[in-house]
Amino acid sequence: MPLIESFSGIRGIFDESLTEQAALRYAFSYHYFLKNKSKKNNVKIVIGTDTRPSRDIIKNAAIEALNCEIIDLGIAPTPAIELAVRHYNADGGIIITASHNEPYWNGFKFLDNDGAILRPKDINKVIGFYNKIKNLKEKDFLKKYLYNEKNKNDIKLKKIIKKYIEVNEIYSDFILNFLTKEDIQNIKNSKLKIIIDPNGGTAIIARQILEKLGVKVIGVNMQYGIFNRAIEPNIISLIYLESAIKEKNAAFAAAFDCDADRVEIVLENGRLISGHYLLALIIDDILFNLKNKNSIVVVNDATSNIVEYVTNKNNSKLKEVEVGEINVVDEMEKSKSPVGGEGSSAGVIIRPSKCRDGILTLIYILKIIAKKRKTLQDILKEYPQYYTLAAKIEFNPKNHDKIKRFLKKYYLRKGYKVRENGGIKGSLKVLIGEDSFVWFRASKTEANVFRIIADATTTLEAQKLLDEGRQMLEKAKK
Repeated sequence: MPLIESFSGIRGIFDESLTEQAALRYAFSYHYFLKNKSKKNNVKIVIGTDTRPSRDIIKNAAIEALNCEIIDLGIAPTPAIELAVRHYNADGGIIITASHNEPYWNGFKFLDNDGAILRPKDINKVIGFYNKIKNLKEKDFLKKYLYNEKNKNDIKLKKIIKKYIEVNEIYSDFILNFLTKEDIQNIKNSKLKIIIDPNGGTAIIARQILEKLGVKVIGVNMQYGIFNRAIEPNIISLIYLESAIKEKNAAFAAAFDCDADRVEIVLENGRLISGHYLLALIIDDILFNLKNKNSIVVVNDATSNIVEYVTNKNNSKLKEVEVGEINVVDEMEKSKSPVGGEGSSAGVIIRPSKCRDGILTLIYILKIIAKKRKTLQDILKEYPQYYTLAAKIEFNPKNHDKIKRFLKKYYLRKGYKVRENGGIKGSLKVLIGEDSFVWFRASKTEANVFRIIADATTTLEAQKLLDEGRQMLEKAKK
């Protein structure tokens, strides 16, 4: 399987498509891009990893290509690495992670100087240069690029500073600064007991942050790099947490992916709270407490209508963008939005953060529980029910455009409104009345996969829309 290259980052199977040589050349391509963009000979780059077995091999290969000042963060959550770019006034950063992919995968997220992932036009430059040099013989690459006469003077500029402990302290302080003194006291008074399951990933740091708030933490799978379930937290991989919650008499369990930009919450009855509802709860709380109303909330166009409901309730406006964290981040900046996110990937973005943050999301949920003095189950009952169902269907990428055109034509014939974001390669959203939709998009992180999402006020309607979408996509593939 070839490398997956998109504005979401670079991913591949380690030692197959993602080799040490590929890592070396991708890091070189990024460094080359940063020097040209900043017009500085000696740039500063932060680098950190998640907990996959290949992390140090990939990191060492990347460092070999970086003739500059390097701040090595070791193992750290993605949001902490993004924060470190801003904290250390770096020109960019490299996160070595494959996020929710299984441990035999790895990859890169390349960062801009504000800590956000590179904008599409910039990551395309990095990808383009990599593809120019990827097939060069090693001696030709070393002679022509890495160690050519022009670059020899840069080698002496390489400086590696380790900030393994400091970055965790900086990130912990950053998270806690989102809370007021009253919030902190409320959480301490609530005497909450929860289970956290980082599954050997970078969210292990969540324990020390939670304990500073007086939360009793029961840790599951708390050893770096030991993966006892699938990396992606979902209803199947987290099924065992229901019994753990009952056994420990915990309020709920929070489970993370490997780089901690996502969190999923499991209730005592085994229910997995939709990421759309986590996003809605936090948006509702933030908008309610704003002095300046008429704010703009930014979400991707695969986000449930429950978010539009809470936005309207708070006299604010909803702005939809194409799926992709950077699309949300940039529109939030443009619209001066206090909060946004991607309900479809359990990701909440709260300014000044520039990315989804699973640990910050969890802290906000605790803040809401403590303030309302209710269980999470009871708080959720205050909101109308929306049901969001999803499916993945394999397809031949060569047929992508034909499939999109077929789907658009089919739903337009039925008299539905159709919205497109990102052109032919982006998403297709079909509006079914005022409260339902079905959404299609080819995955940018999983090869040869088309995603379908249906959202409605009843499970029956959501299932009907999903089934119809499946059938039409299968028909379009032929």
